Amino acid sequence: MSGRDGAPRLLAVGAHAADFLWRAGGALAAAAAAGGEAHVLALSYGERGESGELWKQEGQTVERVKQIRHGEAERAAAILGADFRCLDLGDYPLEVAGEGLERLVETIRPLT
Repeated sequence: MSGRDGAPRLLAVGAHAADFLWRAGGALAAAAAAGGEAHVLALSYGERGESGELWKQEGQTVERVKQIRHGEAERAAAILGADFRCLDLGDYPLEVAGEGLERLVETIRPLT
């Protein structure tokens, strides 16, 4: 997709905070390098399913795992020239319905 000025605009949506790196990292970096906009939207932090190593730390909490994952994803997105947002809809199960679906639509609409 491109913006009104012809610069590329890209939105990568993934289930977990790190999905964008291996699924769309190159495309996000290319859009940003071309002077366009690059946005990342995660539906969850992957706090339960993708954060096994973090849970090995003594006294770990769900909120701390989310905080760590947010920081990691935000830094990675910035390196690519993208911004990062997470809807924090939970992980295992990740359900996108009702209020979660409304939040997803409200987040995507201004970016398109």
